[in-house]
Amino acid sequence: MKKLYILLLLFFINILAYSFHISPDGFGKRIDGDGGFQEYTFENKTGKTIRYRFAILPGRNPEKSMDKWIEFEPKFMTIKNGESKKLKLYAKSPKDAKIGDYSFYLAVNSVTVPGIVEGKEGAITTGTTVGINMHIEMLGWVGDLPAKLKLEKYEFYEKDGKVHFKGFINNRTEKRFVRYMIEVTGNRGERATIYGGVLPALQTKSFDIPLEQFKKKGDVWKIEVKETLDRNLLQTIKL
Repeated sequence: MKKLYILLLLFFINILAYSFHISPDGFGKRIDGDGGFQEYTFENKTGKTIRYRFAILPGRNPEKSMDKWIEFEPKFMTIKNGESKKLKLYAKSPKDAKIGDYSFYLAVNSVTVPGIVEGKEGAITTGTTVGINMHIEMLGWVGDLPAKLKLEKYEFYEKDGKVHFKGFINNRTEKRFVRYMIEVTGNRGERATIYGGVLPALQTKSFDIPLEQFKKKGDVWKIEVKETLDRNLLQTIKL
């Protein structure tokens, strides 16, 4: 019985995760000068009407938190099933903010929505809700800090009938993170996208992953390293 309960719980968690859609899922803007602006699209695929409540919370490091510099609207959002709506968020640092990266959390919580009895307009039934409670970390930076991130010491190799790709990603950017992705393109239009996540300033990360889209390592034609959110091209390698 306990195992069945755990399996059912995991099943409903997976359904909930699939039904929650926010795009883009990060901030990644320079926030001094004119500040940084981003719109977020929320889609509802839960099968019922859902109402969100939004809040801004401090980042993980209080000394590098930008939560006090955020303006956003709306505070609440009601979305019917199959619809989408936008959240607008603006950040601007004070003039005396130190150069470097900062963070905050966007809190997204679902709240109860009254149900409507079919055929009886305006009749209220027991409230229903979809249990979403998420804190999404958002990052920004102060200063002229263009991304300096490179793919180094990379190699394609074949193992167990699959093409593998390994190497090192080096973030040479001083005082700020880089959120990056790697796109691998083949001679016949094959394409693999690797989302590397956030790499802090002056750090290196290794990777070794299979590329299911490729049959032979000789099929690889081009590698492009980009910033994830704005697709800013950082590096191109043609093989």
